[in-house]
Amino acid sequence: MAQNAVFGINSNLDTQDIINKMVSLEARSMDLVEAKKQIEQQKLASFQELKNRLQTFKSVVTTLNTQSRFIVNKSVFSNNSYSDSNKVIDITTTSSASSGTYSLIVNNLATESKLITSGHAETTTSIASGTVTIVIGSSASSTVTIDSTNNTLDGLRLAVNNLGLDIKASFLNDGDATNPYRLLVSGTQTGSSGTVTMSTNITSGSVTMGFETTQTAQDASLSLDGVSITKSSNTVTDVISGAALKLQSAGSGTISLSTDTEAITTKVSDFVDEYNDVSLFLKEQLALDSETEQTGILFGNFAVQNLQQILRSSISSEITGISGNYTYLSQIGITTQSDGTLILDTDELSDALIDDIANVSQLFSSNGSVTNSSLTYVGFTSDTEPGSYEVQVSSSGTSTFVQLSNSGASTFVTASGSGNFYAGSSGDSTGLNFRLGNLNNGNYGHITLSIGVAEILNRQLKNLVDSSLNGPLVTELDTIKETVDDFNETLLKQAERLLAFEETLKARFTNLEIVLGRLNAQKDTFNSALSGIKNIFQKK
Repeated sequence: MAQNAVFGINSNLDTQDIINKMVSLEARSMDLVEAKKQIEQQKLASFQELKNRLQTFKSVVTTLNTQSRFIVNKSVFSNNSYSDSNKVIDITTTSSASSGTYSLIVNNLATESKLITSGHAETTTSIASGTVTIVIGSSASSTVTIDSTNNTLDGLRLAVNNLGLDIKASFLNDGDATNPYRLLVSGTQTGSSGTVTMSTNITSGSVTMGFETTQTAQDASLSLDGVSITKSSNTVTDVISGAALKLQSAGSGTISLSTDTEAITTKVSDFVDEYNDVSLFLKEQLALDSETEQTGILFGNFAVQNLQQILRSSISSEITGISGNYTYLSQIGITTQSDGTLILDTDELSDALIDDIANVSQLFSSNGSVTNSSLTYVGFTSDTEPGSYEVQVSSSGTSTFVQLSNSGASTFVTASGSGNFYAGSSGDSTGLNFRLGNLNNGNYGHITLSIGVAEILNRQLKNLVDSSLNGPLVTELDTIKETVDDFNETLLKQAERLLAFEETLKARFTNLEIVLGRLNAQKDTFNSALSGIKNIFQKK
């Protein structure tokens, strides 16, 4: 501020304005860098938005990319007794559940053992010393010794729980005015095999400790379509394939299992919607208006253009290696419109699901099949390529080798694994998981893996959005971030230079005013002297 006061005081110039204009002129290079930075920031924002949309699309794709995720089953239980409001069972299903109806009768639930002591005034009341012997099912007995360290109800509770057996001891207050506290011992396993027995042997003391059985451990008893069944648990998973029954109470009724085509249609509709969201965003970002010559933010970007082509190709291509009449999405009601978006005909999709749901599932998801009963397809990884892989077992000396051909190649590579479970370790078969029923020398046919639209897209999207894979989208984002950082560094350095330039100008103009001030002072002194001389001569 002190310097500014000097500006123009002697020169009568608006030196501050001159400095501002010179600084502004010098700052033009910064304006150019700032403009370039803003363009890159717009690109960065667009790429981040694209990544977010692709991640959302991927989350929808992964609801369809395996058969177990694509197929949705529903279950209904109809109670035979309309007056009985008790729930008999809960049912959960997987994609492997077959449609059908089953008659169910639940005679009784599986229960655990419960034993209880007589009442005591307090949990800290002293009890007799001795031993408590515990037997669970057919297991060897375990013994708790009651002595001066634990001869209370609470001490016995802790001692029982510390045994690490399938039992749990806790307190029960029955509300008795005198002796309300009882020790309750419950088995943690249902079924007759989990029967708990407890016996005491008192060596000293007057307060005895006896256990009364209040609930006997028993198996669940039920019948399905007239076949009697007993289970140790109330959760029954191996009676109806692909369905888990959780028994709730005794009763009877009918189980109905069917494919939930509405739920599948909803998932496919979500797939179409999210694809369209990405497609329209890409179209906007890559746009070129021929009249205004305005372009989208990502116009001309090769990575984005390539992504657009990948999506379109994945949607429109034929899916090979599947059985059935449906090999294109267009055959089940998903067609491409003139603007590149998809439209779903739900009626046509519903008809296709009714006609051949397995074929429609293969069109979207992955599917593995085998040609030998000793061979079981288990799964795959994102490294596994679709194709047909021959499996053989060979021996050399004491070593046995499980081998795979790579997608029809004549040479075999050794799979990794042990026991009966193996996986491809190299080439196209990498990550292909399978089980062999035996390891005798010989050929075990083929595993055929097909990859549907959803799984194809899942792999493409994973490569794009997974930061650890350094795909083209991730690389593009990293490059733009580095460019923005470089611009920021350049602008910072230019700002420092501009500040130094401004300070230099201020110093120079200040010096100019000081010099002019000195010259003006000298001028005034000279003029004063000259005036004095003139006055002397005029007096004479």
